[in-house]
Amino acid sequence: MSLPMMGHTDSCLRIDLDAIITNWRYIDSLSSAATTTAAMVKANGYGLGAKEVATALARAGCTEFFVANLGEAIELRQHLDEGGYERLNIMTLHGCHLNQLDDYAAFRITPVLNDLEQLSRWRLFSQQRQKTGSGRLPAMLHIDTGMTRLGLDADQADWLIQNKAALDGLDCRYIMSHLSSAEVTGDPTNAAQLAAFNELRSWFPGMPASLANSAGSMLSPDFHFQMTRPGSALYGVHPGDIPTGKLAPVVRWQARIMQVRRAKAGDRVGYGGTHQLGRDSTIATIGVGYADGYSRMLGGKAQVLIGSQTAPVVGEVSMDSMTVDVTDVDAAHLRPGTVELLHDGYDLSHIAGDAETISYEILTKLGTRPKRHYLNS
Repeated sequence: MSLPMMGHTDSCLRIDLDAIITNWRYIDSLSSAATTTAAMVKANGYGLGAKEVATALARAGCTEFFVANLGEAIELRQHLDEGGYERLNIMTLHGCHLNQLDDYAAFRITPVLNDLEQLSRWRLFSQQRQKTGSGRLPAMLHIDTGMTRLGLDADQADWLIQNKAALDGLDCRYIMSHLSSAEVTGDPTNAAQLAAFNELRSWFPGMPASLANSAGSMLSPDFHFQMTRPGSALYGVHPGDIPTGKLAPVVRWQARIMQVRRAKAGDRVGYGGTHQLGRDSTIATIGVGYADGYSRMLGGKAQVLIGSQTAPVVGEVSMDSMTVDVTDVDAAHLRPGTVELLHDGYDLSHIAGDAETISYEILTKLGTRPKRHYLNS
């Protein structure tokens, strides 16, 4: 990628939309034709651009999209409508809250109902609208089976089983739950949650079901039901101990070399002087820091790619910049030049390991400053 492609910024994310489509189609191929494969595009498409990702997937045939909250849903709905994709379904995982009901209806958003309060609120609103000639409002019903996060708890689920009339007036399109340990294929929690989910859904015959996230989509077909809900796998993140060869890499991150300087043996680099040079060295300052989403934990650990050579990140990562020891790098690549922070040889799993976190966090913490450049758009 040439320097002008960065525009007014100092780094650029190259996001391969065809790779996202390839990953979605791969996950879709793991289940039967009776199973719909949705797409998680919450958190701005895991940091890569919800609008661009959803549009690419819509072109490929995806019809179901999940976001976290109503704000994300409205923004996505407006974009998809402008693109001629009015019939696609958008669901919010956080459900409907006070003072949101009118906008849910106006923007055709389906809430995932997580407790009896949300259920009652949405049902009464739906019944009021039906009196004016509108149809039943859609919803998804979320029942917790072991995550202990969102969803009806055991007491609320028991109450609903005994009072199914509480669903009257709603178009409950799916009953769903969420796996807590699907990325560990042998974890007994998976079988326990599957059994609990099968027991609960048996009380709501005829209602389609959804349980599998990215990792769950790669478990046996018993977990697939009528809808899978992949998220991280779409963006090239390999879930846990599941074989990793099938997902295409999606994103590369390239940054500008802002300055190259010579330094003496014994000189200290960066805040606190945490790195002391053991030899006369060449140090390059790169225009990316933790404000761009490059973790402070990567100082002294990460490697960048310059041309075909790697070079270590040295010293503390600053807010807007970082320093790299380029003593052994061909000088022809340095000025003007770029480094690759995220690439095939140092992918999301590597950068997450060095940052002592998970790939999801690396993606979603990418700042607004890196310019997004979409390939195959």
